[in-house]
Amino acid sequence: MKLLNEQTIKAFIDSRPKASDNTKLAYFYDLRAFVTFIEGKELTQTQLNLYQLELQNLAKSSQHRKITNINTFLKYLYQNGKLAHFFELHIVPYQHQELQDNDKRQPKLLDVSQYYLHVKKPGDLIALLILEFGLKPSEIQSLKWSEFNWDFKILTVATGGIKRILPIRDKFARLARPIQNADELFSKSRQFLHYELKKTSTLTSAELREQYILQRVAERVSIYDLAENLGLKSIHSLDKYYR
Repeated sequence: MKLLNEQTIKAFIDSRPKASDNTKLAYFYDLRAFVTFIEGKELTQTQLNLYQLELQNLAKSSQHRKITNINTFLKYLYQNGKLAHFFELHIVPYQHQELQDNDKRQPKLLDVSQYYLHVKKPGDLIALLILEFGLKPSEIQSLKWSEFNWDFKILTVATGGIKRILPIRDKFARLARPIQNADELFSKSRQFLHYELKKTSTLTSAELREQYILQRVAERVSIYDLAENLGLKSIHSLDKYYR
């Protein structure tokens, strides 16, 4: 449906000048996902019901936010004569107790100070790269030592045609800067990286990456900045950490 596109989303967001920057970003991400689902199809209540089914695996609080944002968008289109009929998704109720139950299943922030004692083995550096930058083993493979700019304290990560500029913290620089060159490690296979990591860490690469996420959440990094740092196309997979 040509009416539903990013230009329409932008016009809708511009019509709400009092909304905070975070609210505007939430509108953009939620509405872009909705528009992508509807693209090429006629907007009907059946299509809306099918989209609502797509949201069912999310927490009730996330469903509620997305549905509210989409309904506000659809109301805007109807009131401005863009839609001949008024459509809306069904609001999903959620209760405080349910959120508390979900919180009990939340992953826990662990003490990872032992990873910052020294870098003597390849696995030590691999663990630090994941904890400090949230990198996947496949992303570590794509690194070059020259991409660590120690003067400006930034790391450039280029994956999938997208460049991410990540800050290098002093606690990482203190341990990693003395290394002369790690390009040989970066050229190894993922199996080798996982094998070396096991020699150093009781946590897997996925668990270390989750600790990176939890650390950033504890530091009050916004969900949108965190998604950008991780190279994610949406914030959906991070929702559970911010509930």
